[in-house]
Amino acid sequence: MYELKIKKCLEDFLGRKDLKLTVPPKGMKGDLSTNAAMVCQVDPSKVISELEKLDEVESAAKAGSGFVNIKVSDYAVNAELAEITSGTKYGRGSEKGNVVLEMVSSNPTGPLHIGHGRGAAIGDSLGRIYQWAGYNIYKEYYVNDAGRQMDLLGQSIFNRMNGKEVPENGYRGAYIDEIAASMGGCKSAGECTQKAGKMILDDHFRVLSKFDVEYDNVFSEKSLIENGDVDEIIDTLDKKGLTYKKDGALWFSSSKFGDDQDRVLIKKEGELTYFASDCAYHLDKSQRFTHLVNIWGADHHGYIPRIRAFWESMGLDRSGTMDIMIYQLVNLKRGDEKVSMSTRAGEFITLEEVIDEVGKDASRFFMLMRSPDSPLEFDMELAREESKKNPVYYVQYSHARICSVFRKAGIEFKSIDPGQAGGIGPEEREVVKVLAHFPYLVSKCAALKSPHLITEYLREVATVFHKYYDGVRVLGSGAMEKPRLILLEGVRRIIKTGLYLIGVSAPEKM
Repeated sequence: MYELKIKKCLEDFLGRKDLKLTVPPKGMKGDLSTNAAMVCQVDPSKVISELEKLDEVESAAKAGSGFVNIKVSDYAVNAELAEITSGTKYGRGSEKGNVVLEMVSSNPTGPLHIGHGRGAAIGDSLGRIYQWAGYNIYKEYYVNDAGRQMDLLGQSIFNRMNGKEVPENGYRGAYIDEIAASMGGCKSAGECTQKAGKMILDDHFRVLSKFDVEYDNVFSEKSLIENGDVDEIIDTLDKKGLTYKKDGALWFSSSKFGDDQDRVLIKKEGELTYFASDCAYHLDKSQRFTHLVNIWGADHHGYIPRIRAFWESMGLDRSGTMDIMIYQLVNLKRGDEKVSMSTRAGEFITLEEVIDEVGKDASRFFMLMRSPDSPLEFDMELAREESKKNPVYYVQYSHARICSVFRKAGIEFKSIDPGQAGGIGPEEREVVKVLAHFPYLVSKCAALKSPHLITEYLREVATVFHKYYDGVRVLGSGAMEKPRLILLEGVRRIIKTGLYLIGVSAPEKM
């Protein structure tokens, strides 16, 4: 893993952990480039001298404006390919700590829509990346199974059962009538709430399982209320002098901790707010894990300051122990018609409909093709297309194509000694340089919480592979046959691992 070794050399020499390696623009000499000398205001010649002590570096040279270009040694390239093809732990990090990922956590008031799917794809893929990087991961689903929205759901269904209109701000749509018809009757709206909530939540997990997303735990908001945890939090805040009464409600002085206004904990009618329960939930998580990652939709953006205010009021380090990721909406279209995402109106495309139409693999890959903080345009037609225009098909075809080469050769890779990779030519070297970026990429994805970088990288690997394979002869190439087969196996392993990290399959035939 020569990129990480070179990066560590720079960090140890210069005493910083935020130094970067990049690939220099085409036409410039070198395999890697760094601006470490400029960032740290050090004479580039000193950086060059330190780098050239490494076996992995053949040479280093100044490249203007404080940049240093690095040429990787042939020894490093050959060793990298041997490492890629010799085991199953290439790019894995060492033990780093425990992380809880809270993701999706949709109210059990309606089916999961495509927006929930993006949160699931981001969260589950990030969990896989964290695990590969060396973290212990725990995935949790927080269920808002108490409060006004659940009451509205039950009342909406109860009214429909009795031929009445749903209440103001209630839930509408065909799914409400379907639930009402399947429940076999309720004696009260409260009974409808309980039955419907369980039915909808069970359906959530059925669809998420279909999406290859599983959880370690389901955490109930109602349990926090019934166990007295919410009352305890309110009592703690009160003892800290951080609550007050106004207009009949109980408020938390969140503005003292950076929020733009104070927040209600208990409404004047005596009803707890969702925020009160969320405070109890976050404190509970802080006692079970060393690091929390919340993955929320764009509609929760305004919730961030209040949760961070509570976190700080408890004396917790909000920058070092809790992260809040906000992902933007998915724009899904059929022709020129934009599909509504309103759960209450009941007019929306469900996640399951998308999975059934384009498949789990395409759904997950497309969900991750943009940074979480950017809106996503989901092209349903492209996702179904079996051509190189479809990025997931293009990447999967690379894996299948390599498997086909080995079948045609009538050999299994395990019968080849990876150590025979020596003697690779300049074409092979260019491919290995891309493969060697994988460990660095995984660590970068984990640090930036950006699983979309995996999809970008896989497309680059596929492009480099197809260009290479179309330009050289592999089978029947004499002395180069074994080194080239080893290279192809390296590509296959990187693609398979990368696809695993985003929850996409690696077919051997297409």
